[in-house]
Amino acid sequence: MRKFFCFYNGLTEKFELSYNRNMSFPRINVLAENTLLPEIKNLLQQIYDNLSLLKSIISNEEQLKILDQSELYLSNLFYSLFASPLELNAPQNSQLTAKNILVDTISLTSRLIEKINIPEYNRLATLLQNNFQALLNIQV
Repeated sequence: MRKFFCFYNGLTEKFELSYNRNMSFPRINVLAENTLLPEIKNLLQQIYDNLSLLKSIISNEEQLKILDQSELYLSNLFYSLFASPLELNAPQNSQLTAKNILVDTISLTSRLIEKINIPEYNRLATLLQNNFQALLNIQV
């Protein structure tokens, strides 16, 4: 498993995950790292739960292929960050439409991209966001 560090990005004024270690505020970095990693894990799990819900709602074959591809990206991203698989939660019966779930999922993916400052992981998160955006464009 790779070692990640939390650092404060002065341009965005937020803490981000990175390979680089910034020792300017070591105690703050440890505290932020203790909250940042669980937050990233939670975001990935929420995206997966939404993806599972979308798979139960959508019946179009082409859209399901995009969802399968997104699921592969998501599981690879999660495993490469945490060296463990995602939790398989049963999709909850929700009254939300596919469009509402996609909007929420795109928002979660945007937040995920903001939290990670590692190019190969941001690339996967961006591919995820693009897939969900493509599905949303089909739904409209």
